[in-house]
Amino acid sequence: MSEIVSLFSMKRIQLWGFTSWFQFLIRYRKTLLGPAWLLVGPIMFIAFLGLLFAQVGGVSRAEFVPHLTIGLIVWTLISGFVIGSTNVFQQAKGQILQGGIDLTDIVMVSVFSTIIHFLHQIVLIVAVFIIFSISVTPYALFSLVGVILLIINGIWLTIFFGIIGARYRDLAEIVQAVMRIAFLATPIIWMPGETGRGGVMGVFLVYNPFHHFLELIRAPLLGDPIAPLSWMVVLTITAIGFILAYFCFSRFAKNLALWV
Repeated sequence: MSEIVSLFSMKRIQLWGFTSWFQFLIRYRKTLLGPAWLLVGPIMFIAFLGLLFAQVGGVSRAEFVPHLTIGLIVWTLISGFVIGSTNVFQQAKGQILQGGIDLTDIVMVSVFSTIIHFLHQIVLIVAVFIIFSISVTPYALFSLVGVILLIINGIWLTIFFGIIGARYRDLAEIVQAVMRIAFLATPIIWMPGETGRGGVMGVFLVYNPFHHFLELIRAPLLGDPIAPLSWMVVLTITAIGFILAYFCFSRFAKNLALWV
């Protein structure tokens, strides 16, 4: 218990936050728009697909655009954890070889960096809600639970995929290919609905874990109920994931200096 308390002490949390924020500022310091570039791509994507796919799917823009916006922004958080985790230790090769930083600090700085990017894009969700006059009820607070659970899963993903990715460099390419397919297979740019809008629905979504993580966040914001199955899938993945990450870290962490 004392080790857990020391791991998440205020001093270390401040270290993770400051380091990730500093890296974030360095990345955009010589750009004209700075961090605003994080909004340019999603705005163009939402504006174009919001007009096109709403017509193709036969739904109103007021229904489709919020669905698309929340799905896209949450997907950036999901993909940030998954894709970023595969080379997190490789990028910190110098620090690992010097032995001047704890491996958990590397993991948490990566997690915090992904969260910072996500927070900058939340403004798009707020803007869409204002434009389409979508009312937010207290039930929407359940989406915070979904975000917290997603971040918690981002921690074990970064540990597990980070170690595997350090040993097998092909993992990064495999994960990127899988995530491209997963984006299309997840109801982000299409709506399953009760009438089959989007062409994919039913049992297919049951086996898509990204759908369940997404629904825990999007459903409360849009006033839709969360399926009990989504809670079961997310909590099960969270428990199993931390068990895998724990054994993987305990067994292979000492080999990272040789693998990177």
